[in-house]
Amino acid sequence: MSEEPHTRHERHVKHSRIFVCVLLTVLLIIAILFSLSYGKNVVDVMKSLWTDSGIDPVVRKVRLPRTLLAFFVGGSLGICGVILQSILRNPLAEPYTLGLSGGATFGVTLSALIGLERYCSFYANPLMGFAGAMASVMVIYLLARKRFFHPNSMILFGIVVSLVFSAVVFFLFSILDPDRMQITLMWLMGDLSSLDINLIPAYIPLFLIPAIIMLLFGKELDILSLGSEKAQYLGINPPRMYKTLFLLSSIVTGLCVSASGVIGFVGLVVPHILRTITGASHSFLLLSSYLGGAFFLITSDIIARYLLYPVELPVGVVTAMLGGLTFLTVILRRP
Repeated sequence: MSEEPHTRHERHVKHSRIFVCVLLTVLLIIAILFSLSYGKNVVDVMKSLWTDSGIDPVVRKVRLPRTLLAFFVGGSLGICGVILQSILRNPLAEPYTLGLSGGATFGVTLSALIGLERYCSFYANPLMGFAGAMASVMVIYLLARKRFFHPNSMILFGIVVSLVFSAVVFFLFSILDPDRMQITLMWLMGDLSSLDINLIPAYIPLFLIPAIIMLLFGKELDILSLGSEKAQYLGINPPRMYKTLFLLSSIVTGLCVSASGVIGFVGLVVPHILRTITGASHSFLLLSSYLGGAFFLITSDIIARYLLYPVELPVGVVTAMLGGLTFLTVILRRP
C-alpha cells in the first residue's frame, strides 16, 4: 500500500531538516579549524591539538578563546533572532531591534568618559555594556507592560529608546577624549579581540545555559504562532510567555554585546534564511540558527583577519557587508 502524499511530504521535510543540521555542523567544524589555523597549516594545528606536549601556546591563548567567543556569540545571536522574530511577529526583527545596542553603547561610552578602566581594569567595558543593555531592557519592559506586550508597541518603544540613547552617546562623544573615543568606536563596530581572555571561562556557562533553555521553547513558539486565543486554548499563557522569552533573549543579547560589542545582521539574516529552508518548526529552526549563527560569525571573523592582512577589520563590519548583501539577494530573488 502506497504512502499518503501528506506522509511522504512530512518525511521529506524531516530529512531536509536533518540534512541542514548535519551540513551546518560540518561547515561549523571546518570554520573552527580554519579559525584556529590562522596563518598556519590546518593539519599542523590539528596535530598540535592531539600531541602529548599540549596545545600550541598561540592556539591555546589567542586563537582558541577568540574562536570560542565567536561560536557562543554567533550562536546566541542566531537563537535570539529566532525568538524575537517569533514573539514580535516580524521577520525583520533582530536582537538589537529593542534598543539594546543603544543602551550598551551608552554604558561603554560612559565608562570611557569617567575612566572606569582605572578601577575595574578589563572588567569595565563588559560590565558597563551589559548594565547599559539591561537598563534599556527595563525601560522597554516597563513601557511594554502598559500595552500588554503588543508586538508593534514593543518595536516602536525599542526604536524610540534606541534613538534617545544614541542622542546621549553623540553628546558624550563631543566631550570625550579622542583616544578613548577610538576605543569606543572599535567596540561599537564589533570586535572579538577586545575581551580579555581571562573572562572567557566565565562567559562560557553564561552563554551555554540560557541557550540550552531557549532550545527547549520550540513547542511553545509553535503554539504562540497560532495566535493568542488558540495558544490560551492549548494551555499557554501568551503574556507570561512573551515576558519570559523577551527577558531571556534580552539578557543573552546583553551578554553578547558586553563580550564583543555590537555585531549586526547575525540574528537577522541567519534565522530569516533558515526559516525558508527548515520551515515553520521552531525546534529545528532554533537549533539550526544556533549552528548557522556560530558558523556565520566564525567565518566573518576569518575574513576580517585575512582581508587586509596583517591589519584586522572589526568583525561587525564584515557581518554587515556579508549579511546586507545576502539579505538583499534573498529579497530580490523572491517573486
